Amino acid sequence: MVKHIVFFKFLEGKRDSDLDLLISKLRTLPGKIDFIRSYEVGADILRAGNSYDVALVSSFDSIDDLLKYKVHPAHEEFVLYLKTVCEPVKAVDYEI
Repeated sequence: MVKHIVFFKFLEGKRDSDLDLLISKLRTLPGKIDFIRSYEVGADILRAGNSYDVALVSSFDSIDDLLKYKVHPAHEEFVLYLKTVCEPVKAVDYEI
């Protein structure tokens, strides 16, 4: 099993207008990509100075499935939107 954790930080002035849309778009991906095993998305509630705005925690059966996810058309479409509202993401991928 592979965990994929991603942190998102909005570009200046984009959080309030795009937070709900970003989360909504992320939450549609498991319905479009059947090899996602688990998927959690949430907005930061503390909003501290060092916080990111949104986190994604997902899991896949294998590294191969994670790599397929990254190039899946639904994910690539999301990434195009993401680049218009967020800074480059931070991610960690590890085996459990």
